[in-house]
Amino acid sequence: MDEKTQKLGARRWAAILLIGLIGQIAWAIENNYINLWVYSQSHNADHITWMTMASAVVATLTTFFIGALSDRIGKRKIFIALGYSIWGVTVFLFGVMSLPNMNILANSDAKTAVLLVGVMNVLVDCLMTFFGSTSNDACFNAFVTDETNQKNRPFVESVLSIMPLIALAMMLGLGAILGIPNKELSPEAAASPWFIFFLITGILTTGVGILAFFLLPKDHIAPNRDQGYFKHMLVGFFPKTIKANPLFYIALLAFMFFNIGVDSFMPYILVYFQNMNSFQGGDFYVGIGSIMGGAALIVIVFGLFLEKLGKLKVLIPSIAAMAGGALGLFFSGDSLGLGIVFGLLMMGGYLLGTAALGAEIRDLTPEGDVGAFQSVRMVFVVMIPMVVGSNLSSAVFQTPAALNDYGQMEKAPDRFMFLVTVGAALLTLAPVLWLLIANKKRKALAEETKNAEEQ
Repeated sequence: MDEKTQKLGARRWAAILLIGLIGQIAWAIENNYINLWVYSQSHNADHITWMTMASAVVATLTTFFIGALSDRIGKRKIFIALGYSIWGVTVFLFGVMSLPNMNILANSDAKTAVLLVGVMNVLVDCLMTFFGSTSNDACFNAFVTDETNQKNRPFVESVLSIMPLIALAMMLGLGAILGIPNKELSPEAAASPWFIFFLITGILTTGVGILAFFLLPKDHIAPNRDQGYFKHMLVGFFPKTIKANPLFYIALLAFMFFNIGVDSFMPYILVYFQNMNSFQGGDFYVGIGSIMGGAALIVIVFGLFLEKLGKLKVLIPSIAAMAGGALGLFFSGDSLGLGIVFGLLMMGGYLLGTAALGAEIRDLTPEGDVGAFQSVRMVFVVMIPMVVGSNLSSAVFQTPAALNDYGQMEKAPDRFMFLVTVGAALLTLAPVLWLLIANKKRKALAEETKNAEEQ
């Protein structure tokens, strides 16, 4: 990165903050709120698992093609701005896929209508994920890597890591105004406020997409046409690439195990708390707000000193916090106070670990193929964890399934998913220790070289 971009400047910071935040609002809907939405319409956690797996695959495939394409033509801005603009339209479409509307399509066959709720929301989720991954995963991520450097990247990554919580807090506020989520509402009664929810957030996402055409700076990356498009798309998976960048792949392995732990609870966490007796009514917003707000504060404070503390040194305490919080939630029962304390510990560890691993991976990403390497990141950091984590949790749910009013077996998330989080966190330690040892050797070698040159 040249001297001009050592400091990000007001325009780049504005772009990172605004586009990053609105992107996380859309992802908060995709990762959390549509789970609440679909559960409110079908009362079946299996539909959440379907969406989690399908969107993970679509997100990864999209990033493969678009990341390499943005490298090839030297463009990020058009993909981000246009992608966000259409992304907002797909957010709105969720509000149309309600049980009452599916009941019309099913000719009042209740069992078929509930099935259609799952199928149609999965399809819309895949469409939303395509535009979201195009604009955010493939191109906005590459834009941030292009525009930052090793000096400012840890703080930028810390700021970005709290965006999901800020977005979730905003969604909670909007939900509180509209009276959702509310498990006491019937699917028919819930459909109307949810429709307004998706309309507002869809308009917001599209609006920022239009603004991005004017806010984002002009692309300055050089087009990369040194190799064929498909070859460039797969460059991150070539053995010679892996051999040349071993620490990048070790860091990805650490992030993969870490995110398996995260994705074992994240798709289900709001439904889990909503179903707890102690998290009813206003206590739901107090509990979730305390957990999310406290975790965001932790990351902001530590994020300021992340580079000085050492990204890798922060990782082990972060992993321990996430695992300890998850274990605490497993044993805490139906207590609001313990739910907040251990939820805060788990979410704080998750966010701080995400910031540290994200910054480390950006530092280790080979230059010149930043867009193409987003696909490798998506396979390890998104697709595998979302598929493995969500299915492991679904497999260990112990709450007995019950037949609902629509002839479907209800399946609800329960505390056993937190044991998957603990197991995945333990697996994360091996590649993290490898990175710590490698980093220590690298610093020792640099010090020896420096001393030799001075002599």
